Amino acid sequence: MNFLKNYIFLWLTIILVWTAASAEGFTPPGRFRQSSVLVGNRLYFFGSQNTAEQQNNIYLDVTLSMLNTTNPSWSMSISIPAVFQLASACVGGHNKNTIYLLDHFNTNTNNGDSNNTVVYAFDTLAATWSTPIISGPIPPSRQQFQAVNDTNGKIYMFGGVKYPNLVNEFNDIYILDTLILAWIQGSNVNAPTPRIDFTATLLNNGLILYIGGSTNGSPIYMSEIPTYNTNNNSWNTTIATGDTVNSRICHTAVLSPDGHIVIYGGSNLLGPINQSQNLAVLDTTVNPYQWSIKPITGSNVPPSLAYHSSDIVGNFMILAFGVKYANNSFNNLSNVNSNIYLLDTRSYTWVTSTSTLPNSPHPQNQTVPNSPHPQNPTVTQIQTVVSDSLSTGVIVAIPLVLIAVLAIAGFAGYWYYKIKKQNNIIRVAGSKFDESM
Repeated sequence: MNFLKNYIFLWLTIILVWTAASAEGFTPPGRFRQSSVLVGNRLYFFGSQNTAEQQNNIYLDVTLSMLNTTNPSWSMSISIPAVFQLASACVGGHNKNTIYLLDHFNTNTNNGDSNNTVVYAFDTLAATWSTPIISGPIPPSRQQFQAVNDTNGKIYMFGGVKYPNLVNEFNDIYILDTLILAWIQGSNVNAPTPRIDFTATLLNNGLILYIGGSTNGSPIYMSEIPTYNTNNNSWNTTIATGDTVNSRICHTAVLSPDGHIVIYGGSNLLGPINQSQNLAVLDTTVNPYQWSIKPITGSNVPPSLAYHSSDIVGNFMILAFGVKYANNSFNNLSNVNSNIYLLDTRSYTWVTSTSTLPNSPHPQNQTVPNSPHPQNPTVTQIQTVVSDSLSTGVIVAIPLVLIAVLAIAGFAGYWYYKIKKQNNIIRVAGSKFDESM
């Protein structure tokens, strides 16, 4: 009986382990207007305008398996305590391992509207949520703004539109100091026009560049770039030269390690977007800044997208989710992308993985270190993988083989136990028979 109990316990343990392993290897459904941020080796994605994914907290492992578009390593984390869309996620805290979500929904009113910006904090080490108490002037509730964080625990939040009336657009800037949990009103002197659906990119010199978007229903020229200096809290405007890049909203921007802002996609307010301009680059290493439109080359090229997200991991831009372009518009919100795409920002070539490319000037076998900064993490090394076959499918197959081996061993042991027990009974019975004679 003890053997049978142990055998049942073994199988229950195997089932629990298999269930946990299966939960780690899943493919998230498509979404749009989500927020994303890189912490260490995990690229987190929060919420969506799709109702079903608004409280989802998922992450992509960018180290344990090599970055690839065929079998990305997805996992599910603890759900967001409120619905989350059209907002921002940034990194802060003393140890730079806490994600701060700036939202306009309030858990205290059954996920209803809040009059002020609500901040949710996610501890990525403990995998726990909290609603921190923050002092100072709390920003009015808004959506379609942008927020970026520096390396000193400060989050800079700019623009957006009043929620829920969606009429009053903002051009104010608020600074959330996550080290002392306090809101600080930034400078409004020489502030640009109010705007929504733009991008915000922090350069290494402390300047935040705000690119594109719209102001009160009118497009903003891509060559006219407001800058906020985080060193002295002052506004300025620079005019970029180079190629003429069409105005757009709902695009994305990342800063490559060599100081170029890479933008992708977006929608044109004045009509169909020029698809040949999906990929454009702003060189911030020259004065004045210079635009250049890049051709779409490589494998696994993404479709035209809006409401998507982009993040930089080493030299690679990871493009994820969003709404696909169809019938000269992005109005079909059910035409959602569920894939990820990789752009090598050294050659502006779309690739399927981060394995070494032919004729590449630099080796690409690199991985992401434990740097929590989403703007421009430094790359050190990546573990080399023989091929893309080491994926979710292979990982899932390993427990199956293990279960099969354990099952065979278990049944063999069980039958061996039964036969041995029967032999003992026969032996005892035989000895008793001899004694009776």
